[in-house]
Amino acid sequence: MLVHETRILQVTLFETLKNNMNALDFSLLLPDVMTIADEVDAQLTQTMGTYMKLTKMPKPTKLATLAVA
Repeated sequence: MLVHETRILQVTLFETLKNNMNALDFSLLLPDVMTIADEVDAQLTQTMGTYMKLTKMPKPTKLATLAVA
């Protein structure tokens, strides 16, 4: 779901830019759009990496849970 939401954000951002092209100064806008895209990508990469690590970890057994408590 997170990947899908990231894609929705990108589509919405670029659609908004497209609809307002006549009012935009791309020499000022482009660096900011690149920064936003890089940040979204970095956060998605980090989130997916953490998710993958957590899903690969074995679930604690009842005995291990009792030993920790």
